[in-house]
Amino acid sequence: MRGHDLYHAFVAGAKKLIEKKQHLNRINVFPVPDGDTGTNMSYLMQTIINQAKPSDNLSDTLESIADAAITGSRGNSGIIFAEYFNGLYEKMKGKAHAKLDDFKEAVSHAIYKAHGALVEPVEGTILTVIRKAFLSATDSTDFTSYFKTSYEEAKIALKETTEQLQVLKDNGVVDAGAEGFTAFLEGIDYYLTTGETEVDHQDETETVEESYHHHDMDVSERYCTEALMINMNRTPMEVKEALKPFGTSLIVSGRQDKMRLHIHTDNPEDVFLKLHDYGQVLEQKVDDMVRQQEALREDHPRVAIVADTIADISRELKDKYHIHTLPLNMMVDGINYLDRVTITTATFYALLQKADEFSSSQPDQKTIERTLSLLEEHYDSIIVITVASKLSGTHQAISKYAEDKDNITVFDSRLNSGAEGMLALEAAKMAKAGKDKDEILSMLEEKRKNTKIYVSVNTLKYMVKNGRVSKVTGLIGKLVNLKPVISLDEEGGGIIAEKALSIKGNEKKILKLLKERPIEQYAIVHALAPERAKAFTEKIKRIAGKDPEYITTISPIISMNSGIGAIAVSVTFKEDESEA
Repeated sequence: MRGHDLYHAFVAGAKKLIEKKQHLNRINVFPVPDGDTGTNMSYLMQTIINQAKPSDNLSDTLESIADAAITGSRGNSGIIFAEYFNGLYEKMKGKAHAKLDDFKEAVSHAIYKAHGALVEPVEGTILTVIRKAFLSATDSTDFTSYFKTSYEEAKIALKETTEQLQVLKDNGVVDAGAEGFTAFLEGIDYYLTTGETEVDHQDETETVEESYHHHDMDVSERYCTEALMINMNRTPMEVKEALKPFGTSLIVSGRQDKMRLHIHTDNPEDVFLKLHDYGQVLEQKVDDMVRQQEALREDHPRVAIVADTIADISRELKDKYHIHTLPLNMMVDGINYLDRVTITTATFYALLQKADEFSSSQPDQKTIERTLSLLEEHYDSIIVITVASKLSGTHQAISKYAEDKDNITVFDSRLNSGAEGMLALEAAKMAKAGKDKDEILSMLEEKRKNTKIYVSVNTLKYMVKNGRVSKVTGLIGKLVNLKPVISLDEEGGGIIAEKALSIKGNEKKILKLLKERPIEQYAIVHALAPERAKAFTEKIKRIAGKDPEYITTISPIISMNSGIGAIAVSVTFKEDESEA
């Protein structure tokens, strides 16, 4: 077999798997029922189609396929699949073409590599089907019969997965990853038999979708965390050993020049801090599996509420009202992090003490598409509440994705931090109560007019360092001990609302602003200053006559400008009856 033959066979397999994307999502219950196995495996196959370059040289072709696979792999099954391709390349490296016996050896090595990528391999999954499919075809004498036998054996092994894992048996389905691999073999078999890359018939492996029942997920680790890394100073085995203590479902695929990692963990920020010691992280993906599972349930609200991570809301309230989040990007000394996900306020300030450069940017289009496309499949409509468009390109970036989609509305909060968070919280409460999109948007328009944020800045040091104020202004502020109250105007632009020469004077200025109108609700956020926030809350309670909606830590991106010790009061005033 030469490179072009294998390439076209694999493309036929990739196209067949992509056809089954939605079906694979629906039957996805293992290792967690997050409904994205089809999406992940299809993304892998599409990346191979888009990026792999065919050559008559088999080694070159396999290297290109393996490289594209590592880049495009996602999820458990996707990364296992990528390691299978990587194993084929390792054994075929340097060979311009291969006889069947050579290829069989490469397949055996690929099976070994795929199995070895996992810390805890499980039978009844894609691993089982790969092994049984090819090891049962060892007597074949040509490539066409080899892949045909492998496909037939894969179908048998696929049906058996239902009896091998209890969760599959409970739901009456086969393993989604295993079915995806079987579909891949079907496409290869069809190409080798007909010479066509488009499979135009329905295969008999597809299980009856009506048999699927939602299976509640017992989450031991909340975040499905993945990274694409290059120029590593550790081998895949060494990385796997180092990350064992951080979570479960650990898979490491690839080589030192390019590596893909997958792990379920409660602390993705710790995983990435460790990885940055080992090499360059090109991509990072962190999915909240709790929120993913909620999207799959039939009893969720019909309107999905999404906020970017600048919207400061406590995790408890996000969980209670099913608020989805889109992380912004934060760059520290050339290393990219996901705001509130792979970097926290505490870890950011630890890095900040020795950082020379830091900045922030809006979510990338890949993250926006991946987050919103899942919600589009399961909700009637989506409202995305963004940080003020005058402060960030986030609103524009999300609007670009949503411009041709009637079911997505992007709402400019013209606010940030806790003020943006309070709008998102009220929207989520209405969605949970069954209100429709138009009712929620009407509320947001009214609340926005009466919502303000006042930030008590303890130091101008970080604003000067990040370029938010000039060095001259910062020097003057330092000399006079300036403690400004930062706020936003009606269009969302930053302003200095009040000036004071001490923290005590600063707080008095904010309390004076809060007395101007009756308070409907308020929230407190802080930059690692819980005691100061608690004490200030007691003073506000005497004015408002009520407790805050929540007290929580400020997002790393906001804290990048405010500095350690800052607190912010977000308040929604009652509507002025004279203006009503």
